[in-house]
Amino acid sequence: MRSEQSSSIYSVSSLNAAIKASLESNPQFSSINLRAEISNFKIYPSGHCYFTLKDDKSVLSAVMWASEAAFLRFSPKNGDEVLCKGRISVYPPRGSYQFVASRMELAGEGNELAKLRALALKLKAEGLFEQSRKRPIPAYPHLIGVIAGKGSAGMKDIVHNISLRYQNVTLYLFPSLVQGEGAPKALLEALNNAISHKVDTLIIGRGGGSSEDLGAFNDETLVRAVAACPIPVISAVGHEVDTTLIDLVADKRVSTPTAAAVLAVPDSNELLMALDDYGNRLYSCISGDLARMKEKVALLSNRSFFINPKAIYADKIDNLEKLSKRFDLAMASQLNTKKTQAAYVEGKLASLNPYSILNRGYAISTDETGKVVASIKDIKTGSKVKTRLNDGIIESTVTDIKES
Repeated sequence: MRSEQSSSIYSVSSLNAAIKASLESNPQFSSINLRAEISNFKIYPSGHCYFTLKDDKSVLSAVMWASEAAFLRFSPKNGDEVLCKGRISVYPPRGSYQFVASRMELAGEGNELAKLRALALKLKAEGLFEQSRKRPIPAYPHLIGVIAGKGSAGMKDIVHNISLRYQNVTLYLFPSLVQGEGAPKALLEALNNAISHKVDTLIIGRGGGSSEDLGAFNDETLVRAVAACPIPVISAVGHEVDTTLIDLVADKRVSTPTAAAVLAVPDSNELLMALDDYGNRLYSCISGDLARMKEKVALLSNRSFFINPKAIYADKIDNLEKLSKRFDLAMASQLNTKKTQAAYVEGKLASLNPYSILNRGYAISTDETGKVVASIKDIKTGSKVKTRLNDGIIESTVTDIKES
């Protein structure tokens, strides 16, 4: 027969309370010295500090109440390696146990953070974080790839907001593990799959989480693959307070999946409003130009040129006729002058022409070479002589020469 104690039926609250009492009364868990690395450290307005203590294999939720935190001699931050003294307790409302720290001292930088810092420095030295290698996100994409947890709130947020903002795009979804041991390999496979689909923009996203949950996005192989990705990448991993290495190599980094959707596509309503605005401005410009042209035509139509076009060139015709008459008179005067000059020159030439004396009964004799015979000394007896008269030439032979 079972005892009354063993047959008791617990409520969840009473069971959690019993476990809490059992743990806190156990000396093994009432005074513990612990060396660990801090992550997810937060101080609330009450002064209570909530954080996680971890090593390379496990994590442990922790709290330090304001009364003990007031005596801290340093400001704890993520990645610090600390020496803690405290106890194990249970938080009944959630049925979770936690480490309640009473004292904490700085021991150095945690191994996990040191590894992450070393990797970040190496990648930075290789230029993978340089702003100059960042590419612009296409303004009007046709194909967008989304890598996120299957059925996750992050995936749903991205799909919903893109569909809501911009309908002229096709989404390719590449579900993947986003945390855990197999997450880096799964994310890498999803990345390669997205590249093979030749999308215009690629979003890698997940909701917030602890630094341990985001560890896959610090995997070196995955980070290098994202840096080498031929597609512009938007990183939407975690929240603003969390920064992963993928955030640093991506072309753009946003704090939430919703913000990634806003960055990836324009707002159709804003585009339509802009088109309406441009249309109104264009109509206004054309209407204004047309009104100004009508006004200009109206002004021109009242000018004398359009009322009586002949009036513009009538006086020009009179001037042209006057100029024509002046030109004729000038040309006639010039011609008469030239005629008179020509007659004078002609008379002078005639008076100088040696042949003109032939008309008066004179003659010109030349020897056989055509040289004029001006003296009896120019010829000899027997020479042949040509004598030019007014109406012909006489050829003769010299038989006698007498001096006058």
